[in-house]
Amino acid sequence: MKVPALEPVARGVWLWRGGLLKTMNVYFLEDEGGVTVFDAGEKGMAAGILAAAERMGGLKRVVLGHGDTDHRGSAPALSAHAPVLCHADAVREASGSGGRSYWDMSKLPRSVRAVHGISHRFIWDGGPVEIAGTVAEGDEIAGFEVVLFDGHAPGMIGLWRAEDRVALVSDTVYVTTMWGRPTAAHVPHPAYNLDQAQARRSAAKLAALDADVVAVGHLGPLRGPGVRAELEAAAAAG
Repeated sequence: MKVPALEPVARGVWLWRGGLLKTMNVYFLEDEGGVTVFDAGEKGMAAGILAAAERMGGLKRVVLGHGDTDHRGSAPALSAHAPVLCHADAVREASGSGGRSYWDMSKLPRSVRAVHGISHRFIWDGGPVEIAGTVAEGDEIAGFEVVLFDGHAPGMIGLWRAEDRVALVSDTVYVTTMWGRPTAAHVPHPAYNLDQAQARRSAAKLAALDADVVAVGHLGPLRGPGVRAELEAAAAAG
C-alpha cells in the first residue's frame, strides 16, 4: 500500500484527507514514539492508515470521535492492530448500528437520501467495531484533553490542546455541504443529529474555547481570528 500524503495541521498533528471526494478526515497524533489516530474515516482507508502509522513509529490506538458509519469505517480492520477507544456513550453505536438507530433520513432531500443510503452501506461503513476501552471528558490523549461535544451523536468527543489552542472536533460542526463542497461552518443536518438543541450547545461550547485551529471531520480546518465568530453563528443558526 502506498503511504498516503499527510498534511501538517499543528505541532505533532497530521491530516489525511481520504475517500472519493477527499473529505473524510483522519488525524494522526504524535504519541510517545508512535501515533494515535483520531477518527477512522471510511472502510477503504484502513490500509492507508496502517501504512502511514507504520512510517510514524506504529499505530498505538484509535480514538473515535463518535460511532457514525463514516467515522468508524476502517476501525474494525484497525482493531486487529491496535485498541479502539471511544466515549462510553458512543459504544452502543460504534459496536452496533453506526448511528442508524436514531437517524431520520426522511428529512434529507430525495437525491441526497439515495446517495447517502448507498454510501453508508457500501462505501463508508466497515461495520460494528469491538471497543477495547472508553475515554471520558477531561482524560488526556497524546497531549490533548478530551472534551464532550455530544448532540450530533451520543458521546461525541473532541480533543483540545490549550497551549496552542488546537481543537480536533469530529462532526461538532460541518464546513461542507451534503455534496462535499466547502461552505461556512454549521451544525450537522437534523436528519443525522440525535439531539438538535444539544448539538447547538456543543457548537457554542466549541466556540467558547476560542481555538486558533479547529480541525473538523470533513474538509477544513478552520483557522484564524474569525473562527470564534463563525462558530458562534453556527450555534445560533443551528
